[in-house]
Amino acid sequence: MVTFIEKGFLYGFILGLSLGFFIVPYKEVSPMGEGVTETTYLNLVDFIIPLMRVSVFTAVIGGLVGFFFYRKKNKSLQ
Repeated sequence: MVTFIEKGFLYGFILGLSLGFFIVPYKEVSPMGEGVTETTYLNLVDFIIPLMRVSVFTAVIGGLVGFFFYRKKNKSLQ
């Protein structure tokens, strides 16, 4: 049982980390007027915290999916 949950958690974390690189913004673009924009890149800490939040959320969902797969597999064996 533990291996199903651990694998689901690990795969969910890796999937969330890779998707988070596309979802979490790393810069802020502000219009200054007359067609001029200002681009401010976020500090590393300001980027990593939301990235970890997305990764841990998908890891928990992956762990739940692993748990339900384990339950389904055990019901089919009985």
